[in-house]
Amino acid sequence: MPPGRRGAPRAVTITDVAREAGVSRATVSRAINDSDLVTAETKRTVQEAITRTGFVMNARGRALATGRAETVGVLITEPLDELFDDPTYGRMLRGIAEGLTGSGFLPVIVQASSESERALALRSFGRRSVDAVIHLTPYRGTNLLGSLAGTGLPVVLCGQLVDSPYEGVFSTVYSDDVRGARLAAERVVAAGRRRVAAVLGPADNPATGDRRRGYEEVLGSRLDAARIVHTHWDTAGGLTATARLLESHPDVDAILAGSDRIALGALAALHTAGRRVPEDVVVVGFDDHAIAASASPPLTTIAQPLVEEGQIAAQLALEMISGAGPRTEVLKMHLVPRVSA
Repeated sequence: MPPGRRGAPRAVTITDVAREAGVSRATVSRAINDSDLVTAETKRTVQEAITRTGFVMNARGRALATGRAETVGVLITEPLDELFDDPTYGRMLRGIAEGLTGSGFLPVIVQASSESERALALRSFGRRSVDAVIHLTPYRGTNLLGSLAGTGLPVVLCGQLVDSPYEGVFSTVYSDDVRGARLAAERVVAAGRRRVAAVLGPADNPATGDRRRGYEEVLGSRLDAARIVHTHWDTAGGLTATARLLESHPDVDAILAGSDRIALGALAALHTAGRRVPEDVVVVGFDDHAIAASASPPLTTIAQPLVEEGQIAAQLALEMISGAGPRTEVLKMHLVPRVSA
C-alpha cells in the first residue's frame, strides 16, 4: 500500500476495492448498498475484497453513495441543564433510539437553545447533515418552524400544533394533555375536595394551557383563578410556589401539580406547613416518572406514554424519509393511583 506521507499508510479507497475485486467503482458502491442491480455472487466478491483491503467507508463517502446521511437530528431548544434535569426528555430520547433500532439511522442530538445555536443547526440541516428532524420542544423558538419548513427535510414535532400554518407540513405526535388533566381533576372530585389549587408550569407552554383547561372543565368553581399559580417545571419551583400559595390560601384541600417534579416540591411545602397528605390535602402529579413512585407519600399522577411518543416520532420520521406524507398521532394518558390522592 503506497504511503500518503512518511510513516503513515494511505487510507484504502473504494478504487482500491474495485481494483481488488476486478469490478468498477460503481459496482462496489452498489454492492455496499445492497442494490438489486448487483448479483449475490458479485456482492460476495466485493465483500471479500473489502476484507482483504481493510476498506472502511466513512460517513461522507456513504452519504455521497446513498444520498442519505443516515442520521435523524433530534432538535432541542431547551437549555441543556433542563434536558438532563427533566426525565421527560430522557424517556422520549429512549423511545426515539428504540424506534430507530434496526433502521440504519442514528439519532443525533442537536442543541439549539440560543439564536446562534439555532442558526448553526439550520445551516447544518440545509447541508443535509441529517435525513429528518424530530423537534422535541417546538413550543420554544417558534420562528424555527418556518425555517425548518424551508429546508425541505421531513420534520416531526413532539407537541401539538394549534392554529398553525404548518399543519399538514410536519408530522406531529403528542399526548392529550386536556384529557389527562380531566382524569386528575376527576380524582380530586372523587376525593370530595372543594378548595382546589393548581401549581402549573410556565404559562407560555402549550401543555400548561391544555392542562389548565382540562382541570377547569371538570372542576368549574372549585378551581378559583386566584388559586392557580405558575412556576418552573422543577421541584424547587414547586416548593416555592406552593409555600406562597399556602400563605395566601391556607384552606386549600387539593393541589393539582403540572409535573411530578412540581408535585415533589408541593409535598415538601405541605410537610413544612404541617399539612398531612392525603388527609388534609390531596396531591396529584403529572408524568409518572420514577420519582412519583418513590415520593413520600407515593404520588398519584397522570402517566404520559413518553417512550411510546418517542418511538412513534421515530416511526413517523422514517415514513417521511421513505416518501410518506405528514400525519398526526394523539396518544392517551391514564391515571396511576397511589397514596397522595
